[in-house]
Amino acid sequence: MVSNYLIFLLSYFLIVLSVVGHGVLAIKLTKTNISLEEIGFVGLVGIFFLILYSYFTHFFISHDYIHNIVFIIIGLVSIYHFRSKILIKKNLIFLFSIFSFIFLAFIIFKTHDDFGYYHFPYSYYLNKFPMTIGIGQLNHGFRTPSSIFYLNSLFYLPYLEYYLYHMGAVLVLGFSNIILISNIKNHLDRKENNQFFFLNLLAFIFINVFFYRIAEHGTDRSAQILIFLFFIYILSLRGNYKNFDNILPKLIILLSIIISLKSFYVLYFIFIIPFIYYIIKDDEVYLIYKILKNPILYFSVLMGICVILVYFFNTGCLLYPVQQTCISGIEWGIPNSEVSALNTHYQWWSKAGGGPGYSHELEKELYIKDLKWLSNWIDRYFFNKMSDFLLGLSFISIILITIFKSKKKILKNKNFNMNLFYYCLMIFLLAEWFFNHPALRYGGYIIFTLIFFIPLSYLLSKYETSKNFRFKVVILFFLVTSIFVGRNIDRIVYEQVFYKANFKQNMLFFTDKKHFRIDNKLKNLSKIYNNCNSDIIECSNNQDFIIKKGYGKMILIKIKN
Repeated sequence: MVSNYLIFLLSYFLIVLSVVGHGVLAIKLTKTNISLEEIGFVGLVGIFFLILYSYFTHFFISHDYIHNIVFIIIGLVSIYHFRSKILIKKNLIFLFSIFSFIFLAFIIFKTHDDFGYYHFPYSYYLNKFPMTIGIGQLNHGFRTPSSIFYLNSLFYLPYLEYYLYHMGAVLVLGFSNIILISNIKNHLDRKENNQFFFLNLLAFIFINVFFYRIAEHGTDRSAQILIFLFFIYILSLRGNYKNFDNILPKLIILLSIIISLKSFYVLYFIFIIPFIYYIIKDDEVYLIYKILKNPILYFSVLMGICVILVYFFNTGCLLYPVQQTCISGIEWGIPNSEVSALNTHYQWWSKAGGGPGYSHELEKELYIKDLKWLSNWIDRYFFNKMSDFLLGLSFISIILITIFKSKKKILKNKNFNMNLFYYCLMIFLLAEWFFNHPALRYGGYIIFTLIFFIPLSYLLSKYETSKNFRFKVVILFFLVTSIFVGRNIDRIVYEQVFYKANFKQNMLFFTDKKHFRIDNKLKNLSKIYNNCNSDIIECSNNQDFIIKKGYGKMILIKIKN
């Protein structure tokens, strides 16, 4: 057991350092205006470029052991080369403290419900095969891949194999915590208790109390953590144009990762409207030139192109399951009727029509129309997950007001009008969420959290700083950390008792045949593909698929019954 845990722990920290190393290398090569002392954002830059690299190389090669070892070593060589600038005492304390705590959450037996269905199979597919055109025919989940699968595929290593597939979520949570704690500390050092101090503090509390289970992050919660960071920085920009060159690449990187994690977060482009509006209103139009000149913008565009191409080659659609983006006549494409049916299914599921014990007498198409779903959603979902979540947010709000309430100060907040603009757009997103996909995992967590916390942070900023203000913040920090550690210990004990997990021998999550079913199917299809003579245009396994050779790839075409 000791050797098992030591190998995992060593690999865990080496990967963290390698990602930081890739971030440093990217910052140096692109001359991005992010200080190496901001190690949280250096890590996110590393994640951004790792995702971009993973998408691009998947078109040509698989991410096997040798590829990944070389890539990890490049990151470690980079951090060693720049060690005098990046591995300073403060950064080392942040890295090893935060990721040591999160390692406890990394000890997992019971994974996310969708993990065995498509999260694991897709990541494993990236490790074993270069791009297969039409892969979306094999599994519904393969039609909506997330960038976190592409990130995780780079951590497939000898001995460890696929047991590091949760590293993507760990990295997002860890680097986000470093950013938030750094911001909180900087505000305390400057003796500022403005709105953005409290937004950082509330974000730190929220993500560690509500998102403490790494196994439950899936493709959704990592994106919602980053959305919180995105809002903190975009709200703070108007009164801080002098730091525009530093904030701009952060906003681009955050938004790019967010959208790559979950395609429907493309809706968050709506917040560019007030962003541009206030630049023009404040007579800072020259900043638009700086936006267009920033190299990170063009790497972001390249990432967007890669994501769209993956959707296209997987499904024949540019943004699945939006039927209007599907190109007719693509031989490997998902039929329009099936795209429409899946779109209906996703709405039906999110409106409490599907799931264990969620049966309903109406057909899916009828159920989702004209609020027919509302009473069932309230009964099955609202008075369960939603009510508990809203009570949790209310409890945090009451606790923060009780702790920090004091004599009111004279407040001149130039950003509050801007906050109202963003706040109105958030209400618009709430309406879109409610009518189309009213499940917390589909953006609901962050929408309700921001609706609660933006006015709460403004209210708290109106109070004067008390003598023991720093002490209160430190106590809150240790309380949140204790909750994170305690809940994960409780989870580990529960998994040992309920699932018979044997953590005394290893920390490996549970796998069975279901996890490898797509891999086995692809192996069989690849044998047919490889045995096809070059003179033969089409091959068939006489069951489900016609296999073609084209664009240097295996193309899967489903046989119509």
